[in-house]
Amino acid sequence: MASPERPPKGDVSIEPYGVKALSELYPRWAATGMVANLGTRLVEVKKGSVILEGNLTEEAHGFPTSRGMIVHGGAIATLADEALASAAFTLADEGETTTTADLKVDFYRPAKPGRLIARASVRHRTRRLAFCEASVEQEGGEVVAEARAVIAYVRS
Repeated sequence: MASPERPPKGDVSIEPYGVKALSELYPRWAATGMVANLGTRLVEVKKGSVILEGNLTEEAHGFPTSRGMIVHGGAIATLADEALASAAFTLADEGETTTTADLKVDFYRPAKPGRLIARASVRHRTRRLAFCEASVEQEGGEVVAEARAVIAYVRS
């Protein structure tokens, strides 16, 4: 089955396939694998952007330091990656899925275990790639990391 045509630029009356599909699929994804491990939930979905929150615990995601437990950088990178790929997915056509082709994370400060918020958006999309950016914040708003990714669209 051919992919439906994209609405004309500027036509905001039609909800993109990816926005609708992500909202429907995410609860199932959140029940398994890495998404479940991070305790991630979808807070907001818009065309080209998402906000996710993760519950990163000391027991599952902690790393001991001389100053106490912090969240392991790999868990922060995973939360950012999930947000970046999800933001790109909001622009997917029916029959497409997303996969990370390149990921770069800059860590600014240690994160404390608890609720972390990832805000991601698509800066530019081509036919096969999305160039995305994200921030990861502590619950109080302090940015602990920023990430950029190239996300590829593949036929599912």
